[in-house]
Amino acid sequence: MHTPILITGSDHPLQRDLIYEFLNRSTPLYVASQPEIVPPGAPQDERIHSLVWAQRSLISTGSLIYQADREMEGLSNALVLCGPEVGGAALHEMEGATIEQRCDHSYKGYLFLLREILALYMRRGAGELTVVWYDGGVEVLPPFDASLKGMIRGLVKSLLVYYEEEPITIRGLQISGGESREGARWVVEMMIDKAERTAGRWHQMGQRGGLLPFMRG
Repeated sequence: MHTPILITGSDHPLQRDLIYEFLNRSTPLYVASQPEIVPPGAPQDERIHSLVWAQRSLISTGSLIYQADREMEGLSNALVLCGPEVGGAALHEMEGATIEQRCDHSYKGYLFLLREILALYMRRGAGELTVVWYDGGVEVLPPFDASLKGMIRGLVKSLLVYYEEEPITIRGLQISGGESREGARWVVEMMIDKAERTAGRWHQMGQRGGLLPFMRG
């Protein structure tokens, strides 16, 4: 049996396939998500533990990581799933309130989550963090989602530099197309079978060698 993994981030359909693939590898899971995205029958599996998380709240995010750390008897492996928001539109058609709401939910939510995970790892002196971006096969992302994708890639690039001398393992994974089940298998392979080789870099599914190393500068 593998080390338990915390899966959180976007309530994206890819999460359902990730749950199946990790369970196929006998990996215990702690999932912070809305109940409707969990596969039928999965909640009865003793290897899945559901956690509550209000994505816009720093207090809720801190409580999530504290609870996961306690129930997992030491959180050491976390996967943050990122992806486009529901209901993309042209920028000029978006209401100001909608932009604020999505920034709170996405930008702020991801930053809160990564901050709490990294703070725990730094206190403990160890930990593994994987950030996954999945486009869902969309060829051209709506403006807000395109900016979110750029933010996630830029954020991971910065993390790889700022924490490269720390005893923390960080990797970024990007899936731009294809079936979500295929993408989930790739993510699990990169996190389990190729864990040591994929650490410290950004990888894009389907690219030769799977490697997109970030350069300094």
